[in-house]
Order: sequence, then structure tokens, then C-alpha cells
Amino acid sequence: MIKKVMSLISIFFAISVITFFLVKLSPGDPAENYLRASHVSITAETLSETRKNLGLNKPLYVQYFSWLGNLVRGDFGTSYTKKIPVIDLVAEAFVPTFQLGIFSFIILIVVAPFLGILSAIKQNTVFDYIIQLFSYICVSIPTFWLGYILIIFFSVSLRILPVSGRGDWKNLVLPCITLVTPLIAQTTFFIRKNILEEMESSHVENAIIRGVSKKNVIINHLLKNTAIPIITVLSSNIMYLLTGSVIIEEIFAWPGIGKLFATAVRTGDFPLIQILLLFFGIMSIVVNEVTQILVKFMDPRLKIKEKMKKEAKHGGVA
Repeated sequence: MIKKVMSLISIFFAISVITFFLVKLSPGDPAENYLRASHVSITAETLSETRKNLGLNKPLYVQYFSWLGNLVRGDFGTSYTKKIPVIDLVAEAFVPTFQLGIFSFIILIVVAPFLGILSAIKQNTVFDYIIQLFSYICVSIPTFWLGYILIIFFSVSLRILPVSGRGDWKNLVLPCITLVTPLIAQTTFFIRKNILEEMESSHVENAIIRGVSKKNVIINHLLKNTAIPIITVLSSNIMYLLTGSVIIEEIFAWPGIGKLFATAVRTGDFPLIQILLLFFGIMSIVVNEVTQILVKFMDPRLKIKEKMKKEAKHGGVA
């Protein structure tokens, strides 16, 4: 447990270093951005005073440890443009992004496994060819283009779904479809490939020879043995749903993390950019840890291997 905690702390430290220095090395002067957002004329005197007030006149390593110390104390900084704590902006924007992400993920875990399994079971049939063609088309379509096409068709022409904004469930339909479509295609290909590889394994062939029904072969052999890679690829898609929605939220004016990040980059709101990048990094750590726990729970062999390693290590010490 101590090793795990130390590992997480070191990862967080590495992410904070990368986040801070990447933002600092980006073009633009934070002092100018602050003055511009405050509607104050930019002169040599105001720039000098602002750099002093923001601590930008100190060496970079001093600025970093000051920023890190503030993070540890719960002070994440104040937005240049909004003049309010950035943590409040992130907390407010996280709810719409989480809502969009969770509904998209539900669509993904329902549609992609169904299409992937059906395509593998019906290999080299009309169903398989149709699903593969559908997947090739979906994975090749740029998301921004798909979003505008859906708006033109369902909102402008048919007028059955709203164009943009966050309201009732109808506002979720077009953003969710746009966001999840390429993921469905990629995951369908992945599941189909894994099931076909599993079908060629010796234990599946032996089960078929023994007369086991196709239904039992699929449930007891194919799905169980392909569950772990499927869970892994689905969990990796969670980060895309949370962080890859920048373009989608811009297209549909969805007030989430992605739109907030795009606005922060446009306005040069450095404190907000830093906290959002740090947030994305921490979310990656959380998703990765949860995935590892799920994989260990699904595959008891990993627990046995860890136990054997510990026993061997203690035996060696003894």
C-alpha cells in the first residue's frame, strides 16, 4: 500500500511538472493576458506591476514550487477572465461533461459489443459485411463534419432536435451520437478481432467437438476470455469521452470541460489552463487504477501470480 501511494504521488508530481512548464513555455505573456482580460491598458508600468503581483518576475522553479504549495493547500488560482477561483469553474463545467460522457458510454457498451459479437459469429456473411462497412465509414468520418451534418439534417431540415445548448434529453442526442460514433466503430473492430482469435483456440475447438451448444460456447468460452481486453479498451475510451469532447462541445455549445478548455486557450487564461491539464492527468490516473482493479477482479490468475511472487520474494529473503 505504501509503495502504491508513493507511486501515485510521484506520478502526480511528474504531471504537475509537465503541466506547469508546458503552459509556461507556451506563446503569450500571462501578464498581458491578465491586463487584457481586466480591460487595463498595457504599458511598461502596468506590465511590471502585474508581473510583480502575480509572481511572474521570480525564477521558474520558485514559481513552480509556489504554485505546487498552493495546490496542496487547496488554492488552485483565480481565472484571469472570470475573476473567480478556477476550481469553481471546473466543478461547474464537470457536471455537463460527465452527463455527456456517461450517456455516450452507455451507448458504447450497448452497441459496440453487440455489433462486434454479431459480426464475429456471422463471419463472412451479409451481416458481417454490413457491420464492417458501417464501422469503416464511422471510423473515417471527422467528428466535426458529422456534427454539422447531424445539425443540418435533424435540427435545420426536420426540426426535431435542438441545435445547441444544454436542456432536456433532446439536447443530449446529437452530441452523444457525434461523440460516440467513431468509438463504436473502433471498439466493434477490436471485439470482432478478439472473438475471432478466441474461436481459433484449442479449448473452443475441443468444446465444439464435444458437442457443446453454440450458445454455451459463446457465453462460457468466448465472452469470458475476451472480457478482459474488452474492459481495457472500453475503459480507455472513458478518457476520450471526458477529454476528447472539446470539438463536440464547441459545435453544440455544450457548457462542459471541453468548451471551458477551448475558451481558456483562446483567452490565454493560464491558471485555468493549468488546472484543466492537471485535471485531465489526474483523471487518467484514476481511470487507469480502476481498470487495473477490474482486470484483477475479472482474472483470478493475476492474483495468483502476485501471491506467488510475494511468496517467492519472502522465501528468498528467508
